Amino acid sequence: MIRVIRIDDALWDSAGATRRDDWRISIADLVDDGRLGDDDDHLLHVAPARHAVLMSTFDEQGAPRNMYEVPQAQLRVHADEYMAIISKMYGDETNDASSRMHALDMAKKVVHDAGAKTLARAAPELARDHETYRRLFSLLLAVVVDVTKLPGAFAHRRHG
Repeated sequence: MIRVIRIDDALWDSAGATRRDDWRISIADLVDDGRLGDDDDHLLHVAPARHAVLMSTFDEQGAPRNMYEVPQAQLRVHADEYMAIISKMYGDETNDASSRMHALDMAKKVVHDAGAKTLARAAPELARDHETYRRLFSLLLAVVVDVTKLPGAFAHRRHG
């Protein structure tokens, strides 16, 4: 099972402290509560590329195990919809207890589930259950979009 997750060094080094903290939370969620990788996997390396987000697994000795590519276009569809919902949630004067806020929160969860299903199709052997793919979507979303710069940025963490 994956016990270590690393974001590509170039992206990590270029990110601010708040964004790195957001990644650390997603990584801890995956490592502590997710079921990621098979028994011989130890490390997951995540690297954005122009055409895809690349995820590579390694064993405890550092030998490569598997590589997965999630096309940027597929992730971007979910990321754009997810971020649009968060912007609507916190871009107007909607009360947290309103029916509109509840509907937007439910819509966000539906998009999150759709993102998890896309990851399950792109990397079917990487996670063992839907909840782990949801957690992985949270991490990849934060890799492709700097969610810390959006209104209500931490809402995705609270409701993910």
